[in-house]
Amino acid sequence: MGDVFGDSSSLPDWYGNREKPVHRVTVADFYMSAYCLTFEEYDTFCDATGRQKPDDAGWGRGNRPVINVNWYEAVEYCNWLSQEQGLTPVYAIDKTLKDPNNNSVYDDLKWIVTPNLQANGYRLPTEAEWEYAARQGGNKQRFGNGQNTLLHTEANFDASAEYKQPYSEEGEYRGKTLPVNSFTPNALGLYNMSGNVWEWCWNWFDSGYYNASPAVNPKGPASGADRVLRGGSWDASAIDCRVASRHYSAPNRSINYYGFRMVKPC
Repeated sequence: MGDVFGDSSSLPDWYGNREKPVHRVTVADFYMSAYCLTFEEYDTFCDATGRQKPDDAGWGRGNRPVINVNWYEAVEYCNWLSQEQGLTPVYAIDKTLKDPNNNSVYDDLKWIVTPNLQANGYRLPTEAEWEYAARQGGNKQRFGNGQNTLLHTEANFDASAEYKQPYSEEGEYRGKTLPVNSFTPNALGLYNMSGNVWEWCWNWFDSGYYNASPAVNPKGPASGADRVLRGGSWDASAIDCRVASRHYSAPNRSINYYGFRMVKPC
């Protein structure tokens, strides 16, 4: 994990240090969704549970990745789908108390979400699982589509001239999401691991966590103010679409470039 290409050396310390040190971890076997969750799938959940559907920003629903969903909504969806398929939900969610491990000054929800990792249901990937998958099984890879140079014809990101990097080419900035099966998948059959939408992960964010994290199945710190997002988006430059790039946000925040994909145990 981490910046195996040395790209972060050209970034400000407050940014580049998130991607250090380069370190080796082991993750247990897991299945991962080939695609980010779509509007069609999430809208079914909303209809079944009587909740308001998220705004699509006027770009269309159907096979586009669901956007404007926060971290809590993502874990609720995981539990709902698990129950629909007769699986044991992973998350116990307590909305009556405030999570003492949530240090955010912006999060007005602070639900207590406790995972049961022995359950066979759906969940969000850990940051280490996400990076393993984006690296096509832990290989030395710059982008989640299996390429080391990012092209606007192979990913949905901001390829404007002002954001060009030595490892990207200038091209079209679409300014919106594309269907989840756009472009060529990586060697594991995973689509849009770089670009389109940022993807929520389970972990609390800590810029220095991997200085002393467990070497086997690291699950992130026990507390924090923000949850991790990975992969970049339609609004991100090539810098943020690298598989080493680490982003974060308050878990109650929903934006038109935040989405998610799920994992489950083998």
